[in-house]
Amino acid sequence: MKNNHYRLDKVVILSRHGIRTPLQNTLEFLEQATPFKWPTWQHPYGYLTTRGGALEVYFGHYLSQWLENHGIKPSVTMPEVFVYANSLQRTVATAQFIIAGAYAGYDITVNHKYPIEKMDPIFDPSLRDDSPELKQAVLSDIEETNKAEAIFKNLAPAYEILSDILDYRHSTLYAQYQCPLADIPIKLHFKKNEEPALLGALAIGASAVDAFLLQYYSAFPQEQIAWGRINDLAQWQQIVEIRNQYVNLICHTKTLAKHSATLIINTISDLMQQQNKVNLLVGHDSTIASLLGALNFESYQLPNQFETTPIGGKLALQRFQHSSTGEYFFKAEYIYQSFEQLYNGQALDANNPPEHFQLKLKDAPLNSDGFYTWKDFEKRLNIYQAK
Repeated sequence: MKNNHYRLDKVVILSRHGIRTPLQNTLEFLEQATPFKWPTWQHPYGYLTTRGGALEVYFGHYLSQWLENHGIKPSVTMPEVFVYANSLQRTVATAQFIIAGAYAGYDITVNHKYPIEKMDPIFDPSLRDDSPELKQAVLSDIEETNKAEAIFKNLAPAYEILSDILDYRHSTLYAQYQCPLADIPIKLHFKKNEEPALLGALAIGASAVDAFLLQYYSAFPQEQIAWGRINDLAQWQQIVEIRNQYVNLICHTKTLAKHSATLIINTISDLMQQQNKVNLLVGHDSTIASLLGALNFESYQLPNQFETTPIGGKLALQRFQHSSTGEYFFKAEYIYQSFEQLYNGQALDANNPPEHFQLKLKDAPLNSDGFYTWKDFEKRLNIYQAK
């Protein structure tokens, strides 16, 4: 790839927040899914942790080096950086720590619109419409993606592993349903001004796996991560797929992706017209998954990471200008810490960089240097401008 012919002109980095504590709205059924006691945390539920903040400082430091290597270095008077976060503690704090690592000493404002813990519509996956027509379209997408329940058949071994880890057979949930964990009925929760959800086996499984991942990323002692009941990476790989499929079905499928991503896509389109060369947006896994679905990116598997939307991961939407023709080109990369990097908590730099993975657009040609024309990507952004 002849990158020396291309100059990075502008980038929008959409980041998932860093390592947080478990979400309070999952605690009730998590406690019912196992006879074991879940660990306590030193931060409120859903908040960025101290370790999460430290890792975002490391990530910010790396990003500033990466941008400088591409010729983007802020001046004292004009940092050329715009930052906007969802108005939750974990997203605002993530943005603050990234900027502290990237541009310590510069007067860069972390913008957010509302008081802390009020969701910003730009990042909010809650339904603006719960009409029967929209619900049926969502159900049709899920059925099409599911392909006659093939997903759940493929997840059967993962659910067996998860059931053993939870000791589900001795749980309150098993006493209630009297069936395997994977067979707990799944129901689409679809109500205006609330987040859509696939209640039942998928939500329980995804929430349990999320809790275990947070323990792992927080470097809990091995005997405390899933009560010491996960023995190898192969088990991790299988159970994390439950969470991946939940995110895919509830965020990435066509109808819900377009419904959720319109405002963030319009924001990105607007930022591409502004002066700032570096734009940082901090949201959630749902933000990234819905954006990738709505803009019709190809499916992917990130190397050295089991999650498809890893915690702290950054989607870098980049506009390049060709040095001789002046034409603009597009490249999208997922920049993220590997499974082991998150656990080890090491500083990131040129000698220990995060992973970079180039994402592909469906139905768009790459040139011989591995870039898309900017017009091909811009067309996708413009679809949402009138909505």
